[in-house]
Amino acid sequence: MANMDFFSKLGNTISAAGKDGLGKAKELKDTAKISVDIKEREGAIQKMYRELGKAYYHEHKNDAECEYTDRLEAIKAAFEEIGELKAMKDEIRGIRRCPECGQPVAAKAKFCENCGAKCEEEVVECEVVEEEETEDEPVEEAAEETAEEAEESAKETAEAEEPVEAEAAEGETTAE
Repeated sequence: MANMDFFSKLGNTISAAGKDGLGKAKELKDTAKISVDIKEREGAIQKMYRELGKAYYHEHKNDAECEYTDRLEAIKAAFEEIGELKAMKDEIRGIRRCPECGQPVAAKAKFCENCGAKCEEEVVECEVVEEEETEDEPVEEAAEETAEEAEESAKETAEAEEPVEAEAAEGETTAE
């Protein structure tokens, strides 16, 4: 009987622990669901703030004086910097942007693959500067002189080596 009481108490304890565990699990589930709902609502508010701020920016970005002029100017500057950085990145990658939709277009493409707009190649105008001749002599004459100088240098080197070879040949004859 003692064994029966022991197992009965053990069963009751396990049952109570299970009920407590289920209660805690339900509590955790309910609080987690509420936390998720709170985060969703906070996210929606943040999105509305962004949309409101964006709408305000676009409505007032060209105003000469307003309460937030300094912030509007900072946003304009940031947009310009982003545009410059994107252009640098595109230049490195060898692409350009569609003038209509802004999508990347191959450097040699005539039309945008996304919207079909015609993509004209940028024409870079540059000034042609003619080089002035610094010497009165034509280039061919200077080249001829250089060739002549090379021949003379080769002759001088050959003449300088002849006595050394002659001495070496005499030394060989004497040694025999």
